[in-house]
Amino acid sequence: MSRKIPIRDIYTVRTLLNDLKKMNLTPSGLYTIGTEVVYYEWQRANENLGENDPVVVHLEELLNFMQSDYERRLLDGDLRREKDTPGATISSFLKETPMEFQSYVLERPGEFVSGVLRAAQVASQREIERYGRMEKGLSVELEKKPNDPELWNQLRLALWILGRYDEASSAFKKAKKLGWDKKKSKTVAI
Repeated sequence: MSRKIPIRDIYTVRTLLNDLKKMNLTPSGLYTIGTEVVYYEWQRANENLGENDPVVVHLEELLNFMQSDYERRLLDGDLRREKDTPGATISSFLKETPMEFQSYVLERPGEFVSGVLRAAQVASQREIERYGRMEKGLSVELEKKPNDPELWNQLRLALWILGRYDEASSAFKKAKKLGWDKKKSKTVAI
């Protein structure tokens, strides 16, 4: 579950990412934070530091992860173990970045950033509740069509969003065993 996000006067990349790790965000929640916070910071750093600066390069990598890579990798079945969660991925990313990037102070005021984080957290919680209802509906459908690989894959995605990673992994194995193929999948977005 998500923990309470502290109110900060200023944010560094490290404090932003540490707060993100505490949150239970859906792909759309990550997208919102990427769009509302990271994109602006990437633009400003690009203007102030130049496109080849390590801070700019890492901000762009973070932005891509938040706006598209996480969801795409989830849909493709590349993310299916607990070590692949957004929090774990953010931790790995942070460990691989230089201190100059981690200590970079965001230009947006802390009040604005924390407001975006809280709004994304609330929206993600509502989405998670919706996925809980979807999971129940998919379970009923699977009783009728137990050999449908697409239903098993949809169940995997719902379970993943719900944070039930072991069950999501099992559903993925079942979908693959029944012939699910990411190139033929009808699921194109979460």
